[in-house]
Amino acid sequence: MPMASLRTLFIPACLASLAVLGASFYLESAVGLVPCLLCFSQRLMLAVYALVCLCAALHAPGIAGARRYARTTLLCAASGALLAARHVWLQGASDASHLCPLPIGHMFEQSWREAARQLLLGGPDCSSLTWSFLDLTLPEWSLLAFLLLTALPLSCLLAYRFRSLGNP
Repeated sequence: MPMASLRTLFIPACLASLAVLGASFYLESAVGLVPCLLCFSQRLMLAVYALVCLCAALHAPGIAGARRYARTTLLCAASGALLAARHVWLQGASDASHLCPLPIGHMFEQSWREAARQLLLGGPDCSSLTWSFLDLTLPEWSLLAFLLLTALPLSCLLAYRFRSLGNP
């Protein structure tokens, strides 16, 4: 894939992830939504995704480098989608209070390993429904965004795969 084509793939992906990240900060500051532990984890995945896309666009690597960047962004998007899917599941569970660990204040009093575990599992406030738009909750919108963000690395990897099959 030519360098200009790589930039046309990674720059819009970076801008899209920054737009989703900006929307989450807007909902926090202007609307007054308080993010939970899984929200913070999803924001982290969005930020890493945007950073990798920006590095890929600025670096403009060759085919092998583009595959590495695409795999890394796919890993970030898939991780974010799994976190968002867990968040959706927690909100849909009838009694999710026993599934969630302690609130964020208690997280920093424990070891790093336990803090990372809690960031991945979520907190007691993760199961509350606080906002919806077009009948979708915020974690459902986040899941949709992460699934759409997986389209770039998948298309990039599939394009290289089919190109290598066509040129023996």
